[in-house]
Amino acid sequence: MNKPVIIICGATASGKTAIASHLCREIQGEIISADSRQIYRHLDAGTNKSGTYDAEKRMRFTPEGVPQHLTDLLDPDEYFSAGDFVREALRIINELFEAGKTPVVTGGTGMYLRALVHGLAPMPERNDSIRLELKDTLKQHGVEYLCRELEKIDHVSAGKNGRNPQRIIRAIEVYRLTGKPISALQAATVKPKFKFVQFAADWSREDLNSNINNRAKAMLGSGMIEETRKALARGYDKSSPGLGSLGYGHVIDHVSGLISLEQTIDRVALDTRHYAKRQLTWFRKEADLRWIKTGKDLFIPSEIAAKIKNTVKI
Repeated sequence: MNKPVIIICGATASGKTAIASHLCREIQGEIISADSRQIYRHLDAGTNKSGTYDAEKRMRFTPEGVPQHLTDLLDPDEYFSAGDFVREALRIINELFEAGKTPVVTGGTGMYLRALVHGLAPMPERNDSIRLELKDTLKQHGVEYLCRELEKIDHVSAGKNGRNPQRIIRAIEVYRLTGKPISALQAATVKPKFKFVQFAADWSREDLNSNINNRAKAMLGSGMIEETRKALARGYDKSSPGLGSLGYGHVIDHVSGLISLEQTIDRVALDTRHYAKRQLTWFRKEADLRWIKTGKDLFIPSEIAAKIKNTVKI
């Protein structure tokens, strides 16, 4: 396989999807979303999805008409792991190459991207009956009880996962399905066969923070509050993975009458700035990532896409 998989990653509000969309139009590519929040249905404004969703084709398209895979797949109370992402992403990569197209993996979830590029241990698929049982146990007895159960079968994983209920449930589920601790399986990593070329837009912290502040106002003014109300009305709990996404907790406080709209905007923006800082710390450690300098007065997605195309020579 000579053609590479292109990755466009980086911090939130850095214009990844816009760059990827312009690039795809130039190289007959399609986007594979590597965003752990955009995977959820019904949560569009708050996860900053671009373009429109075609229900008949079950596909989201960017404003430029480029298909985006791996968005709008799950309900907000469903869990999607890095392993789930890698399995689905590799399947789509193979399909796109077979169709003569170039996969452009785009997003800011560093764990997804690292697992895709460097490989992931072979894991069993989710088992809904086991998960439902463990979720019921969590509700009845709490996370400490589940953590003690995990400690009995895999003290390494119990120590790494702290009090994260989703990861604890997954670790117990894997043990029940395989009879092996998840920590032991994780040692048997299988590296993908593809060549990956990775890029990111390099913004100054000041300009990126300005983007984030403007985005927080835009999201809250373009449907995030209403979609949160609807999600709660559908019966999704505020602790659901989707509603646990960045910002929704503050919006839930707002619709519950606990904080004002202005406070909500400020808190969403602050949390997003902190999140972007963590993303940048993560991506700065990726040795093979190529940074392309840009800024408020320099950001032209088509020009950045052209630089990527010339570098990859597609």
